[in-house]
Amino acid sequence: MKLTGGQIVAKALKANGVDYVAGMPGDGSWALVEALLTAGTDIPFIQVMQEQSSVHVADGYFRACGRPMAVLLPVPPAISKALGAMAAALADSSAMLVISGDSAVQRPATLAPGITKEHVQVSAIEQLPRALRQAFDTMLSGRVGPVSLEIAQAVQTASLDVSLAPATLRASSEVQRPDPRLKTAGPDEHQAARWVEDSASDVLALTVHKPLAELRAVLESDAMLVIGSGRIQAIAREMFPLDNPGNHLCTGRVSTLGWAVPAAIGAKLAMPARQVVCAVVDGDFLQSMQEMAVCVMHSIPVVFLVFNNSGYVSLSDVQVPVVEQHRAGEFNLPDGKPYSPDFAGIARNFGLEAWRVEHASQLNPTFIKALNSKGPSLVEVITARGSRVN
Repeated sequence: MKLTGGQIVAKALKANGVDYVAGMPGDGSWALVEALLTAGTDIPFIQVMQEQSSVHVADGYFRACGRPMAVLLPVPPAISKALGAMAAALADSSAMLVISGDSAVQRPATLAPGITKEHVQVSAIEQLPRALRQAFDTMLSGRVGPVSLEIAQAVQTASLDVSLAPATLRASSEVQRPDPRLKTAGPDEHQAARWVEDSASDVLALTVHKPLAELRAVLESDAMLVIGSGRIQAIAREMFPLDNPGNHLCTGRVSTLGWAVPAAIGAKLAMPARQVVCAVVDGDFLQSMQEMAVCVMHSIPVVFLVFNNSGYVSLSDVQVPVVEQHRAGEFNLPDGKPYSPDFAGIARNFGLEAWRVEHASQLNPTFIKALNSKGPSLVEVITARGSRVN
């Protein structure tokens, strides 16, 4: 039986239990996309709005369920946009297969060492089955992590007269998940967590603490909270219980801005029966809010909780000790007044249900409406600029 290189890739993904492919079509990957979209492949292609987000989707997916996704990127410039996301996945041991094509203009490999566990170039179709099997073995053995595979266009469209049983494409390694009894320290029963919650109720202007406490009260016990970059991570860990493994997903060692939104999409794809809430601050949200379109196009009901304090306000904590004043980081108009987009309005234009909250009394009913929404939704909470959480 003759198979094209693209069809061999699709068969290998299926044989290794890959349920989704995230990425962008483009020059250098058309044959791969066509093979994935062919009837009978049964691997949905999640088209994202920006290359980096595809890696973050796969990162969130793996953290949520322990199974790897595949990421499909076109020509080498797309890889350059995703390098930071790949480095973050490697640092936090998230396994995924990043597949890229080449372009008509040949370029030498530019993937920096240390970005993935291994980078393999496939220049002949006879190399492809073994390269795919080796890629899954490498990503799932030892300390797991991303592996990148560059497949020349000529290989994608070439045909090989072979009979490939699934076993010949399947990796011999299986990912080892952490012991579910291992949890992050700091349960909600701890005295410090109770102190934070109690003190939050005395604050007149909304900070991040009160909304998180109200959210916790209405979430199911196995809900997943995907937390953006910055101090919001520490606050959320104090405010939320750790009743189940995987309750919290956060950016980890690299603390990448723009990670949380696509990672939450990946987490919901992995765990569709669990509530998934993405808690993120405005500066972080602005880095990847375009991926709300993915939620609408694929009916992925993530709840986005956006804390709006008009800037990267927490930068002042590290800026002031150095230069004795705080200038950069706030979002201001020329006259010095705070600037902020209408995130709830933007979300509605994307097709989400969305609400803007300015008073504590609005939190509980708004969260209930968002969680009961049939599709993706967004709650924008206006917080005091002194609420340094991003």
